[in-house]
Amino acid sequence: MNRQWLLDNAGAPIRYILDKTAENAGLMLQNSEVSSWLPRLSERSQADNIGAIHGSHDYRMENILGKCWILGLSKKMPIFHENMEFILRFLNRHIQTTPPDELSFGKIYHFRDSEKVLSCFLPFLGYHDDPAILHIARKRLDILYRFTRQKRYDIYCDGSKMKGMKQEWRPHVIDPSLYADGHIALPDMHDFLLFAGLLPYFSEDEKDKAEIIAGWLFGEGYKSIIRRYGYFYAPGGSYSAKAIIFKLHLIDFSDMSFDKGDLASLLLNVFVLSHFKTARDSEWFSLALNYLNQYKNKNGRYNFPPHMITEKPDGYVIFGGHMNAGENKKNKMYNEIISTYWMERIYQNINDIERV
Repeated sequence: MNRQWLLDNAGAPIRYILDKTAENAGLMLQNSEVSSWLPRLSERSQADNIGAIHGSHDYRMENILGKCWILGLSKKMPIFHENMEFILRFLNRHIQTTPPDELSFGKIYHFRDSEKVLSCFLPFLGYHDDPAILHIARKRLDILYRFTRQKRYDIYCDGSKMKGMKQEWRPHVIDPSLYADGHIALPDMHDFLLFAGLLPYFSEDEKDKAEIIAGWLFGEGYKSIIRRYGYFYAPGGSYSAKAIIFKLHLIDFSDMSFDKGDLASLLLNVFVLSHFKTARDSEWFSLALNYLNQYKNKNGRYNFPPHMITEKPDGYVIFGGHMNAGENKKNKMYNEIISTYWMERIYQNINDIERV
């Protein structure tokens, strides 16, 4: 019912995502949001400029690619694919290079930004069979599987003797063994996006590994890990310690003490996690759906508060900062369309997987 309502009332991007006709594809490319974001990718492509990958700014590559995904762009569209080829060339060259042996933040970013962050949206964009993306995903899968299968949550070490470590950071210094080779053995949203886009194409063994990684989020010890995971230590550069990744923020529904900021990423988190059976079967996922369903209106559609469907300049896609899928904000049905659309995608995942 909601799918048809969206096809009747939503803009071209949502219509194309739900019904991939040639007519919807053509109209989508004329959409004002698509016309705003696609040129950002085109500018990068023409300059062969991969730099500025990670960050909250709208010029950062992760937000450009993330927004292209949310808007429904894909490899099937020649104008989009032409502007993506420089990224694929870069990734296929990059995985052949080797960073210095010595641990540094540059070595960590070599694998994190230039591989995982850059590739995480690409399976959703239609590049699930690219050799570099498969190489990066399988490498991440093995690294995270080896860690998460231990069901280990004691990720911190004593930072009191680490030179240059701020005193307030010392209780949350991440054990260097979890990134000694430059590969971070802790999962974050970029990993789950990468795996979610590839799940239909993974082997059964790879799917099992992805489910174990997802299951780690729901262990009791996960709550003891701080929201920004902690601080990495790599002395010898301009600074010795830095926070690099954030954990998925799973709201604690047991005491309902969260605020608006906590809710900004909820809808995207539920959507991404809805791809994983381990997540769907968790108590947290049921509580999250119950919370979201309180915003269902009498017509069976949804109206979330604005802070739950945020669209703002310079916001992280991975934290729910760009949830608009091409709708005109002046449309009186804007809130209902965006809210209902994301819930339709979530339940589509749940129902499609349950039928398999």
